[in-house]
Amino acid sequence: MSAPNPVQRPLDGVRVLAIENFIAGPFASMWLADAGAEVVKIEEPGKGDHSRSTSPVRPDEEGTPQSLSFLRSNRNKRSVTLNLKTEEGKRVFRQLAEKADIVLENLRPGVMDKLGLGYADLRELNPGLIYVAISGYGHGDVKPSPYTEYPAFDIVAQALSGLMYRPERSGDRPIYLGVSLGDIQAGIVAAQGALLALLQRGRTGKGQKVDVSLYDAALVINELPIAMYSVFKEKYPPGAHALTAPFGTYRTADGYIVIAVLGEHVWQRFCEAIGQPELAHDERFKDGLSRRNNQKAMDAHIEPWLLARTRAEAVQALLDHGVPASVVNDVDDLFTCPHIAARDMLVQIDDPLWGSVQIPGNPIKMSGAPDIPLAHPPRLGEHTDEVLAGWLGLAPADVAALRERKVV
Repeated sequence: MSAPNPVQRPLDGVRVLAIENFIAGPFASMWLADAGAEVVKIEEPGKGDHSRSTSPVRPDEEGTPQSLSFLRSNRNKRSVTLNLKTEEGKRVFRQLAEKADIVLENLRPGVMDKLGLGYADLRELNPGLIYVAISGYGHGDVKPSPYTEYPAFDIVAQALSGLMYRPERSGDRPIYLGVSLGDIQAGIVAAQGALLALLQRGRTGKGQKVDVSLYDAALVINELPIAMYSVFKEKYPPGAHALTAPFGTYRTADGYIVIAVLGEHVWQRFCEAIGQPELAHDERFKDGLSRRNNQKAMDAHIEPWLLARTRAEAVQALLDHGVPASVVNDVDDLFTCPHIAARDMLVQIDDPLWGSVQIPGNPIKMSGAPDIPLAHPPRLGEHTDEVLAGWLGLAPADVAALRERKVV
């Protein structure tokens, strides 16, 4: 009787070549690696991903700066150095692309085309190849933009998409959200696009190009203000929900909580929770838009109840009545949150230089797949010999010759 097949992760056997820097591309390929794909990170010899040298850094045993930032988005990958400025390096890359299922890159549009390694070139060698491109404004061969040639980082996508006008603030100055929301959202979208293309290839046998723009990815987060403005031509106040109130941050005796009332059934529960059931029948507060438009009058009833209670007391009373509410965590609170511990949402990477570093885990939990391994991010070129031997069948002497000629 044959032994049962070991449980596999969803993308076991899928090969990915990643030409990436900073955040958006590396996050997309990391999630593919978490799902079981063999992700080979192609990096320039001696330099590598720009995030390897982004502050804060520590020198390794050879004095080379090693960045903490690189640990955030490069677990479970393999690093191969390859000089794509040489003809021999391009040749090796094409050979790898022939063996790959996915090429994922987040370089400026046109860079790979100028190297002769863009989608139009690679699909001739591998018709089933899925080519995922992440950029500020997209690639013109898929969907043109007048901004295609402009450089962009995450903050630009947040600015253009309108997200910087959404946080509550004092004064008129737009607020940067302080996290790489546009980059990470683009990484999520790119990973989803890669999976959709894999699914379609399973039906058609053909690959395709997946084009993801940081601006586009950030824009969809701002979908509710867009829909409301389309109909009412109204920009609602920063930090407020377009459709309802109370929905936001409120002060208690010892700090802030959030309250989320959406729907009249929740409003009735809320009124009962604060001991003022009569508010549910007040015409000023009859629906979400009415409460939003009469927020000062509504808050005058709510604030005394909150200020007489601690965060924990207020949240528990609201939860007991079925009203969504929580304390407002700062980053240090995340390290003691029981939900995060139970769901493995902070995972430990043991890096040879930085030691034990905790980073966010994978939010996709699957009942039919084994736990995600936590291999530390690779050193620059750590897997060059291994990958070139495994993918291309090169002997150690062949790789040594490439290294001598500064190709790898």
